[in-house]
Amino acid sequence: MKANLFSRAFAYLAAGISIGAVVCTLSLLAAYGMTGVLREMTVWLIASAVIGLVSLVYECERLTDLTATLIHAPVTLGIALLSGWVLGYGDGSVPLLLARMLPTVVILYALIHLFLFLMRCLLVRALNSRLQK
Repeated sequence: MKANLFSRAFAYLAAGISIGAVVCTLSLLAAYGMTGVLREMTVWLIASAVIGLVSLVYECERLTDLTATLIHAPVTLGIALLSGWVLGYGDGSVPLLLARMLPTVVILYALIHLFLFLMRCLLVRALNSRLQK
């Protein structure tokens, strides 16, 4: 029950942040036009939306989590690098772009998957507890 409540709360939290980010960005664009900060926010919101769609690969029951990750990770990295290129993070240099962005993508990936692993552990623990009762 607690893991289920936590999962539902996290889903509502994520939805609230997602909708709020889009609404705030659109409101700021309407009020101030395309500033440097809003350009970055817009590019990363679009990248996040595309990565969210790519994440549907995890819903495919025929794929293991490892296989889904092996599909998702390079696509996510490609989207992040394209976004970084559009925003000029590499100053026109692909090796510099990789050096600047790859560590961040790897760290974020590791943190997200650690969080998902811990969530699954909590869910399995809750299910085992119910089965024992």
